[in-house]
Amino acid sequence: MVVSNIDLTDDLNALKPSQFLESSIKDTTININNDYRYLKTGYYVSLHAEVLGNNVIPSCENIIDSSRTPILLLRATRAKIPTLPFLVTDSVKKIMAEIKLPVVVFAVNPFIYEGYQVAKNKSALYRAMKSLGMNYKFTVCAQPLMGEIFTVKSFFGKCQMADEQISAITEKVYELFKIPICKLHVQKAEGKAFLCGLEPLKENELSKSDLELISKEIMLISQQGEHVSV
Repeated sequence: MVVSNIDLTDDLNALKPSQFLESSIKDTTININNDYRYLKTGYYVSLHAEVLGNNVIPSCENIIDSSRTPILLLRATRAKIPTLPFLVTDSVKKIMAEIKLPVVVFAVNPFIYEGYQVAKNKSALYRAMKSLGMNYKFTVCAQPLMGEIFTVKSFFGKCQMADEQISAITEKVYELFKIPICKLHVQKAEGKAFLCGLEPLKENELSKSDLELISKEIMLISQQGEHVSV
């Protein structure tokens, strides 16, 4: 069973989230949503599927873990996905002492999702921490900026970027977290690629070719009778 908030091919007979949330259908569930964040519709679809006892992609645990950058990076590191050192703190001085400038700053508070900010000097770091930490009330996740950051769309672990290292990271992140649709932030430095963060896609960021790729991947899963593993 496919539950989707985006327009897929008619052949898939996808249910709208509102239909599924009012149902008691017990079946393996593929939850397609551009935004799986906590308390968003995509999260509730997976939660409802789990309450019904359905095997579902993605699971609520993976949704929550992947949306919190420090947990994302910890789990990725344990799964042998390349990552950079990071620091979770509310202290500018600690970041400057332990990581040094320039840095990439991600929000830790799950209700803030503004991607990331780059700070190349002390003033920029204070601004980033004020913005992403809700006026210094919450910690942030800081990583060293050693090269160039690329943001790629990932659909079932596939990206349309001709870079073997970045493609390998998108595949491994999907294998680990099973998030069908997302953006990944990857840093290339010293000839290597490192996972930095994961972010939901805005609906207007999905192109026609993206929707065709998503539909194709779902069709392949259905035809192969692939077991949904969480």
